[in-house]
Amino acid sequence: MWIVPMLALVFCLLGGRNDGSPLVAIRLKASRRVTAVPFLMLAAAVAVLPAANSRVGETIVAMVSSEGSGGQRPLLLTTVLVAASATLLVLNGGGVPTSITLALVGASSGAGFAGGHPQWHLVLRVLGIAILSPLVAFAISRTIYLLFHSRTPQSSTTMVFLGFLLTCIAYGSNDGQKMVALFGTAMGVDLGAATHSAAITAIVTAAFLIGVLTGMPKGATALQRGTIVPDSRQIWVTLWAASVAVLVSSALGSPVSMTQSISGALIGTCQTNDWRKVRWGEARRILIAWAATLPMAWILGYAAANGLGLLPL
Repeated sequence: MWIVPMLALVFCLLGGRNDGSPLVAIRLKASRRVTAVPFLMLAAAVAVLPAANSRVGETIVAMVSSEGSGGQRPLLLTTVLVAASATLLVLNGGGVPTSITLALVGASSGAGFAGGHPQWHLVLRVLGIAILSPLVAFAISRTIYLLFHSRTPQSSTTMVFLGFLLTCIAYGSNDGQKMVALFGTAMGVDLGAATHSAAITAIVTAAFLIGVLTGMPKGATALQRGTIVPDSRQIWVTLWAASVAVLVSSALGSPVSMTQSISGALIGTCQTNDWRKVRWGEARRILIAWAATLPMAWILGYAAANGLGLLPL
């Protein structure tokens, strides 16, 4: 039955539109020319890095395989994918990238609640780290910017490139692991086998890359009307800080949002007397989207669970 794997691929595609295209847009803005290199770097990270760290994938599998679901596991996964994807589609329609992690947590907890087997300990742990990640990214970027910004050339091409490379590594080890774990579970393949399967990683990467390419117009627009318009110096500091925060979260086995970490790190690069440059109206739109993601996904997960028959007999 290919319905569930196809839903997983749709989710991977939406991940590319939501996260991948804004990341590539940041790199293209810094290089000031259109090139295929950022696309290939990010795609390579999604294809290769999931095999290096399984802790995030284990958390994702646990979220869509609640105890007590028994033979209804495919229905539970279907419910989560439908609810999370619908949430991303609705919120991305406003042109603001939101948190894939919050969408997954909301959908899985809503479905679990409807089925009588919510995993509140797992939900609270993931949510706690997801909330801390952008705050940590903010603190790291603030520290780096205050310590080194006066000694680093504003147009540091090397620092931006290394920052984007680190971003790709962080994204592949976290979001790449999410996508491979979901598609592997949808295919009925063990996580370890899925992360080492060339076929599975190639299919996931292809769906993700399609999402990145189709989402580029919105990704570029979101960057231009973002919280601030960064210069090259702010870009490399943002990329380094957000990547470190996401890598720490990956080591802890918790899925987090790269876009949230990027936003937190970007605001941290503002000088003390330049807070007026922050577009607080845009920041408010992003915060509203984040705040709406969890309850919307929860409601859709609960409703989908009712519709697909996950309620306990």
